[in-house]
Amino acid sequence: MKKSWINVLLLSSVTAFGLAACDNKGPAEQAGEQLDESVEQVQEKSQELADEAKEELGVEEKGTLEKVGESLDETATNIKEGTSEQLDKAGDAIDDAANATSQKIDELTQDNEQNN
Repeated sequence: MKKSWINVLLLSSVTAFGLAACDNKGPAEQAGEQLDESVEQVQEKSQELADEAKEELGVEEKGTLEKVGESLDETATNIKEGTSEQLDKAGDAIDDAANATSQKIDELTQDNEQNN
């Protein structure tokens, strides 16, 4: 029975000492807490600045930048399609001119052969 009381007393002493040691903050723990506080302050200030910038730019609604990007993509696609159509028309005009020139050369060649 004495051994169990000694074990209980020893366990209680170790537990009490461990809990007492947890309350004492060492320099590393204090530095860690200060670092955590600094990071939180930086995050809060960054969020404030981002909110202010959004307000100044009129981009308060979520998704506004995405809408602007989609609009730019659509405009680029329209320009590309319009340019492609213009190139097709120019190519057709060049083909027509080449065919007309070829026909004219053929006519002139035939006329020249008939006159000789």
